[in-house]
Amino acid sequence: MVPILTVPVVIYAFFAAITAATRGPDIFTQAMERGAFVLTMPSGAPWAVSGGDLLLMLGLFILFFELTRGVGVSRYAIIHHTLAVLLALCCAGAFLVFEAFATSTFFLLTLMCWLDMIGGVIFNIANAPSGGRGGGGGDAYGD
Repeated sequence: MVPILTVPVVIYAFFAAITAATRGPDIFTQAMERGAFVLTMPSGAPWAVSGGDLLLMLGLFILFFELTRGVGVSRYAIIHHTLAVLLALCCAGAFLVFEAFATSTFFLLTLMCWLDMIGGVIFNIANAPSGGRGGGGGDAYGD
């Protein structure tokens, strides 16, 4: 029932709160951008993967499942969508208000939350019963 995109947002908030509170927001931002490990590509070029990159990969993976899981009009679907709206609004607010959240990583996580919210609305509209015919998917001409 709770949007799964809450997981990367909570992970980010946890590390932001701990690091920014003890060492300052600048140190947290630098830590998110620093390479966690380096992979050597077949071309020989190094690819440094940062903690922020890993969090974004997790967010994209979760967004895929959020968008592809079943959409319905049950009570749980409505609660889920309401929580997705609240998550998107909270993320946007944190991005605008808190210095530790004003990073590209958190902006992209916020964008994923908004896409999940908008996708839920679009899928619900597309799957809503249309004119009592049971099920959407037809065009404006009833085909």
